Amino acid sequence: MRPLRILHIEDSEEDLTLFGRACEAAGLSAIFHSVADGVEAVAYLKGEGPFYDRERHPFPDLIVLDLNMPGMDGFGFLEWLKKESGFSLPVLVFTISGDAEDKKKAMAAGATGYFVKPKEFETLVRLTESFRRFRFDDFDKNDDLT
Repeated sequence: MRPLRILHIEDSEEDLTLFGRACEAAGLSAIFHSVADGVEAVAYLKGEGPFYDRERHPFPDLIVLDLNMPGMDGFGFLEWLKKESGFSLPVLVFTISGDAEDKKKAMAAGATGYFVKPKEFETLVRLTESFRRFRFDDFDKNDDLT
């Protein structure tokens, strides 16, 4: 089975590194591609600009999304994905916001899951272990969309 392809939309290099290490510690076979905000994520999914080469920038199986970013934030990206993209992808929100309204808004906008970034590394590892459920062969159907 091929590795899970994850598009991580996050503006913090530290959070990107920590998340990658947690997936590694969880034994999750994954290939990460990261962008810093929603504008870059839209270009990535459309295969535009620097993301035109699908060998180097394959269509993701799963999106991990921060909410608080410059440019197009996570809510703006979710809105675009739901209303304009034509893509159907699971999106897991990873954010520092524990605000119930943010969670409600993100889930209503199409997020598959909502997680507050844990302070402990081991908790993050346990969360990433659950990503194995997103490893379905039917993700290959998205390859036809690119």
